[in-house]
Amino acid sequence: MSEDTSVDPWDTPRIEVRVYRHGELVQRELCDSEEEAARVVDGWAEHSEVTCEVDDLTLRHGPEDVLAPDPALMEEDER
Repeated sequence: MSEDTSVDPWDTPRIEVRVYRHGELVQRELCDSEEEAARVVDGWAEHSEVTCEVDDLTLRHGPEDVLAPDPALMEEDER
């Protein structure tokens, strides 16, 4: 009998760090913790003209979540 080696799609990194130099993406790092993301940002702190963006990826939508447009934002002919 074989083991189940499938990957749980919900078991993914929680934070993404993107590093830009002169407006160009130079590194994209997926991190499992805030501490790990902070280490990535700190590692780039000594470089000049570098900007880091950090995004929390924990906001997840499951298959049962239906994302519908806000009726207040819809055009009259779309209602």
